[in-house]
Formats: sequence, structure tokens, C-alpha cells
Amino acid sequence: MNTAAANMEDEAEVKMAEDSNKVVESDGEPMTPSDHSDADHDSNISDRDDSDYQSEDQEISDDDDKPNIRWTGYNKKIPVLIFHPEAVLQNKCRYKKVGERFHMAFKFGSTESRIIRTVLLAHGFHEVTSNHSDYNILWTGGHLKPLTLRNMADFQKINHFPRSYELTRKDKLYKNVQRMQQMKGCRNFNFVPMSFVIPSEYQEFCCSFCKDRGPWIIKPVASSRGRGVHLVSHPEQVPFDEHLIVSKYIQNPLLIDGFKFDIRLYVAVTSYDPLVVYLYEEGLTRFATVRYDKSQRSLKNQCMHLTNYSVNKKSDSYVKNDDPDIEDYGNKWSLGALLRYLKAKGTDTAAMMMKIEDVVVKTILSAELHIAAASKMFINNKWNCFELYGFDVLIDDTLKPWILEVNLSPSLVCDSPLDLKIKTNLICDLFSAIGIVCHDPMVKNYQQIRKNMELAAQMNSGKNKAFLAVLNHT
Repeated sequence: MNTAAANMEDEAEVKMAEDSNKVVESDGEPMTPSDHSDADHDSNISDRDDSDYQSEDQEISDDDDKPNIRWTGYNKKIPVLIFHPEAVLQNKCRYKKVGERFHMAFKFGSTESRIIRTVLLAHGFHEVTSNHSDYNILWTGGHLKPLTLRNMADFQKINHFPRSYELTRKDKLYKNVQRMQQMKGCRNFNFVPMSFVIPSEYQEFCCSFCKDRGPWIIKPVASSRGRGVHLVSHPEQVPFDEHLIVSKYIQNPLLIDGFKFDIRLYVAVTSYDPLVVYLYEEGLTRFATVRYDKSQRSLKNQCMHLTNYSVNKKSDSYVKNDDPDIEDYGNKWSLGALLRYLKAKGTDTAAMMMKIEDVVVKTILSAELHIAAASKMFINNKWNCFELYGFDVLIDDTLKPWILEVNLSPSLVCDSPLDLKIKTNLICDLFSAIGIVCHDPMVKNYQQIRKNMELAAQMNSGKNKAFLAVLNHT
């Protein structure tokens, strides 16, 4: 990393999850998308073994008598809940004990998520209605109202920061990165394609087009799943009646068996002051369903140029993977499968991932000041909020990563067994990382914290005597 970028990263505490451990591979060579005929706050994100993800917390044993609790805070007096993917994937009921004992609750805001509900129910939470104020965690898909944030108790969690649109709106993202280019040098923040906001910057776009007549890609500033995205070859094809961003199209993507792909990375932020970022160790690799062609006659073929799952799943050529243990088959791979494939071809995947981590951190740094200021203004407790971003990254044929967009509420739909495995582990690690305090939501202040500590200490037989001794001196 260059000096200017390193100086900025010294301002933030950035925690990166370790690379994936070994994952079960399919027999023989990894399969490419065309092989249709061969086979149709104080806790860290946990690591994996060969079969499933495991918590790093060695204090939590597999004995049924041991609760899934980690002790945090000053003098390790505050119990937080640890989430285990086997509660969902293997339907183990013993992880419900702590949530049920503390009457822990969750609710949804503007949108619901099946995997969020499943994970929380499997850990003893119960669901309350959207107008209910007694909850531990609120999961919503939309932007937040200031009143909602100001009324939150210290132990409550919500899955968005105020002004997160500074990263997730395409026009805001580009403007923030552009500002950092002017402050720190273009070469240090050269990971977003040249872009123009339409209609306000239409003339600037025309001037740039005269210098570079290559294809450009148009995207609505606040849409997702490939809606409204298309390629153009002339300024006259750009509409004026919508708020759009037009970006230089990257014509030299890295291909696998002739197919274009991008990577969906999951990035969690648990605090903006100080900045705490987690890059999840696993992700998804999404392939187009038509082999890539640079010619002008193919510009309108969305299934060639767009890698969005929502676009390509409608194609007759889409190949679905029904086996979660085979991660390198069909049009959706795991990130780990992609890295193993590239490494087998001689690619320095460690260096590539370092570049990806670098651009992820810089992207978040570009909007840090805006979101941190809004958080100080609207949030009573800086640990109330957390965010799960979906970063879409394209790798070109020089192994340079490009940030295509950042998604506010990345899709958690599980349309395949591979989706279910990756996203269940993702959500369990996310909830373990944000530190959900074992607290009865019916009690809205921490005068009840002594009873919570006593209850948790009684459940944690290995620490029972030690923590009761601490309680007696408080």
C-alpha cells in the first residue's frame, strides 16, 4: 500500500477476517460455467473447519451445559450472545436456551428476511410486531428515521447507520471517491471507473466521450439487481429525464472459460468512530451466461455484459448448483472456489486479495466523515448501529480490482444450497461480531444489569463461582 493510503488507514481500526480455510472440493478439476455436459463489537468473525464454521471463542465448549455466551466489556462482566450456524444447518435446539431465558426479541422494519428470522429463532429469540418497542435487534431494509435512532436503548441494535447512502447511492459513492482523489491523489483512489452524473454533467460526459469513444454503461443512481442498466455507444443514447450515472465500461475483464464474472463481498461495519471494518472470509462469484465478446453488435446482450444473478437466472443457459459441497460448478461459485481455481492456474491470489481489501477500506474511508458525523448527531450509543454492505467487485485481466457498486441491503435470499450455507454462516458471524447483549428487552435501562449478569453466570457453570464473586463486590 502506498504512503498516502497508509496514512489514512492509520486513522481507523480495521479488522480483516482471515482467508478461508480448506473447503470441500468437487472430484477432479474445478468446473467452469460452460461444462454443462459434464454435470448439470468485541467478538471477531469466526473461522471455519473442513465441515462447518466454528467460533473462535475456545471458552464455549460443545457440552450441552455450556451456554453460547461470551463475556465482554470492563472486567468481562457483560454477557453477549454467540451465534452458531449449526443451530440452523443441523437444527440443534440447545442454542435456544440463552435467548429464551432472557426473553430476547427481534422485529423487522420495511422488509423481512427469511434467513434473519431463521437464525434468530434458532437462537431463542421471538419475533414482535413492527410497532413494538421491546426488542433486542431491529432489521430493516430502508433508511432510518431520526426518532427511531434517538429512542433506542443502549442494548438495542439496528442494521443501518444514518447516511449510509453516502456509500450505496452510485452518484454519492463516485463523488466521495472523487473528493478523495483530489485530496490524496488520483493514483491512490483509482478503483472506480470514470463516471458522470446525468443530467447535470452531460456536457462533461460529451467532452470525455470525444476523447474515449469506447462503450459506456448507464445505471440509475439508486437501483439494484441490474434494473435499468444498459450499455451505450453514443451520448445521444443517454436519456435526460432520469437521474443516472454513466460510467466508462471496463472492456478487459478477467474471464474464466470465456465468461465474465464479478465477486460479491460482504463487509460489516460495527462503528464509524472509531472505524471498525470486517471483511467476511467467504463470498459469491457470479457468472454471466453468455461468453464475453467485445464487439459492438453484442452491447445489448445483458446476459453477456451483466453478471447480476437477477438478470442471468432468467437465461436458458443458467446452470444451477444443487450441491452445497461442490462450490465450483454452475453460474454461481463461492469466493473460495474462485481463489482455488485461479491459484491452480498460477495466479497470485494472496496479492489479489490484498488489493481487494485495500480498495474496500478506501471506499469506506471515502464516506467515513459523513456517516460518522450523522451518527454523532442521531445516535445515543455509538454501538447501536451496524451495517452489512454488499460490495460488487470486478477483476480485470491485469488483476486490478474495480468497485462497481456498494449495496445497502445485500440480498440474503437463499435460492440454492450454496447460498444457504454461505449466508447462514455470514449472518451468524455478523451477529456474533456486533455483540448482542444478553438482556431482557422488557427492561429498558441498565439498572437491571446485575440480574442479567447473575443469570448469565448461573448458566455458565464453568465461570459461575468466579463471576458471582465479582458480583458480590459490585
